[in-house]
Amino acid sequence: MKITSADFVTSAFDPRGWVADIRPEVSFLGRSNVGKSSLINSLLLRKGLARTSNTPGRTQSINFFIINNSFYFVDLPGYGYAKVSKSMRAEWGSLAE
Repeated sequence: MKITSADFVTSAFDPRGWVADIRPEVSFLGRSNVGKSSLINSLLLRKGLARTSNTPGRTQSINFFIINNSFYFVDLPGYGYAKVSKSMRAEWGSLAE
């Protein structure tokens, strides 16, 4: 598939901020600091679209990117190594579900 456009749409910290759209979503979920955001940038051939960091747990929101105006990439918070409270970690799990 040829990527003709890729743009950041929004960051959401709870379901009220999610994109309300019928277009399909491809979600990226995994442990903290494994390269989910880097993979998104690589797939889209764009440096810095999805923000990256060397510190685990930096992605603390759900980030939506519209691809070719036809579907979304969704970058989810990592789990495992992030230095956040247990309640926040549990909240991320429920958001991912």
